[in-house]
Amino acid sequence: MADAHIASRPNSSCSYSSRHSTIGAKTFLFDWSQDEQLQEVLQSIPSRVHQLVQHFNHNPYLAATESRSITIYLLGRDSPMEARRIALTAAVEEAASSHVWSSFQALFEKILKVYISTKGDVEESDEEDNEEEAFTLDFNEENLYRDLHTLQWLNPKNPAKSDILTPILEKALYETIHKHVSNKISGIYDSNAEHLYVNLVSWKDIHVLPMLKKMLCCVQDDNDLTPMQLLESYDQKLNHTLSECYCSIRSDEIFDIIADYPDSFPAVVDLQLALSKALKVSTIVNALKKSFRKRLLHPGAQSGQILQVYMNTIKVMRVFDPSDSLLDTVAEDVRVYLRGRSDTVRCIITSLTDEQVESDLYEELQRHDAVPLEQAQYDSDDDDVPPDMNWNPAPSKYYQRICGAMESGNVDRNADLLAMLVRIYGSNDLFVDEYRIMLADKLLASVDFDTDKEVRNLELLKLRFGEISMRQCEIMIKDMDDSKRIASNIHSTMEGKSNRRKDENPVVDAAIISHIFWPPLQKESMKNHPRIQAQLDEFSNEYAAYKKPRKLIWFQQLGSVQLELEVIEPDGEISTKEFTCSPLHATLISHFEDNDGYWTTKDLSNETGVPEDIIRKRMGFWVNQNVVKIVGGKKVTTYELASYHDEQNNKFEDFYDEDDGIIVSLSGQEEEEWEAYESYVVGMLANLGQLPLERIHNMLKTFVTGSEHKYNKTPQQLSIFLQKLCKDEKLECGADGTYKLIKR
Repeated sequence: MADAHIASRPNSSCSYSSRHSTIGAKTFLFDWSQDEQLQEVLQSIPSRVHQLVQHFNHNPYLAATESRSITIYLLGRDSPMEARRIALTAAVEEAASSHVWSSFQALFEKILKVYISTKGDVEESDEEDNEEEAFTLDFNEENLYRDLHTLQWLNPKNPAKSDILTPILEKALYETIHKHVSNKISGIYDSNAEHLYVNLVSWKDIHVLPMLKKMLCCVQDDNDLTPMQLLESYDQKLNHTLSECYCSIRSDEIFDIIADYPDSFPAVVDLQLALSKALKVSTIVNALKKSFRKRLLHPGAQSGQILQVYMNTIKVMRVFDPSDSLLDTVAEDVRVYLRGRSDTVRCIITSLTDEQVESDLYEELQRHDAVPLEQAQYDSDDDDVPPDMNWNPAPSKYYQRICGAMESGNVDRNADLLAMLVRIYGSNDLFVDEYRIMLADKLLASVDFDTDKEVRNLELLKLRFGEISMRQCEIMIKDMDDSKRIASNIHSTMEGKSNRRKDENPVVDAAIISHIFWPPLQKESMKNHPRIQAQLDEFSNEYAAYKKPRKLIWFQQLGSVQLELEVIEPDGEISTKEFTCSPLHATLISHFEDNDGYWTTKDLSNETGVPEDIIRKRMGFWVNQNVVKIVGGKKVTTYELASYHDEQNNKFEDFYDEDDGIIVSLSGQEEEEWEAYESYVVGMLANLGQLPLERIHNMLKTFVTGSEHKYNKTPQQLSIFLQKLCKDEKLECGADGTYKLIKR
């Protein structure tokens, strides 16, 4: 058999250039220059292909005697023409440059564009397309497709036959579909985006599939797939390609889609449909995480904005995956960043309780079907039913993401939006404490003791956080209601006294609190103006008589004062203006009725007991209101009442008011907490000797829980506190990192 092969080998003296395949390849590629105009190159391709087919069919009876006829035996072919076709194709592939195949791709794209435009769907062309000369098909398409089929260059029915142009055709299809999808959906998220994906599928069925049928099924072959089977196969590929293009374009816009939610809901629904076809979930996830890091998780973004985007992300991801597996992957960076911001909890509580914020959380709190957070935060470890022998672990997150993410049958375990936000910190205590602080600010800032809104919010929060955790807040509101009743009774008593003038009405209202249940308040002391102090003393005496043996202890700098002052207007007339200010502001301006209305910063500090730097800041309020003016040199700051002849724009940036209206002392609350922790630490070390940091941290979590001060510090914060105690010579840290009491 080997001898037969050798006998059939042609004369080796035959030159390579004389081979039939080489000659055909050179003729096909002759003068195929990259510098030639693209339009001319594309118009010449059909004639070149037809010429190559003629060369292929020339003298078919000599095919068995050509130099590469041995291929017939090696491949087990029974047709010499198949050997000639393979040799001719190999010669063209070897000699052709990449420009040749890119020209074929451009030709397919132009044919698709012309065919689509004849069907009435004209694309929105870019500037380059407008400048190009219109491409016309000056050749017979069917002849081109038949010639390519003869060469087996376009034969998806049987890919084993080296169909070198089928991948190029598929690439041209992808570019055409991607461009069309981009023109139709880019930047469209609102109601105009409804059913865009379905419309694109219809466009594919009307314009692309008929063209493929014409291109691929022009020649019948009984040994290959039927045209119907081929079209069905390509229809599935095109659906996948269209979905891939849709997901690829939307991945660049996913952050904007989430930021515009719920206006972008139609786009989200369409994207969910495309993801179910293309399974490009990882593309969306990676693009979104990258956008979060670049556009959201930075100091320039406000915490409220980050929270809103996070809540929108929860809603959008649940459209894609009701099981929250995608959400856990996408939002982890956002949760970590929010956990590190100091004002996150306050923003959440504000959004929950303030209707003016217009947040989704406010509507979440009003839900009638809401459940307590303990029930909303599902944990499989809390199941009452113990596992049996048929127990199976939950599927991995990867499996859920790829296989189960798009299934609508998944159970939504964490449907509660508030529960998802609380889960950032893993505890309700932070939110309850923050609400308690904000409630104290609102109640003490209320002049008319109106608590209706706060009572309603409290009842709703009790349904979510539990009644026990909100008990202190309930007592705080009760204190305000009691204060209103007590103040009314005291006013009635004072008005009924015979020695009181008829035109002299009580001017003092007081919020009387049970300080054990309230957060620490600001305790800065000061001396009120004698006239103000007289009013306070009168109210205190009446309260002492009404509530024997109790007495009032005033927070001197808390509260608000309503004043009426006579101010000289720019036109020289004297008018009466009303001001609402702090007690310190009222005391400072009251002193200007004494001492001929002339005071230095030092004198005001001596009269009020407040440091001079604070006096300067508070006096800035009256300077900016043109009630007083600044006189004197730079060393001694002196104030006097303003007059008509003074400049009306007498405002100084160095003298401004920093009264932010905060009533609850956050630093004082933190100091009380650390003092409580210190007593626990001292007791531990006194009983157990020296202990490492980790042991102290774990014991504090065990023993402080349930007391008035919750222990929610990190080991790093505890380490800083213990080092401070060592610096104060209360503790001693050994070389092995253990702490012990210093023996006195």
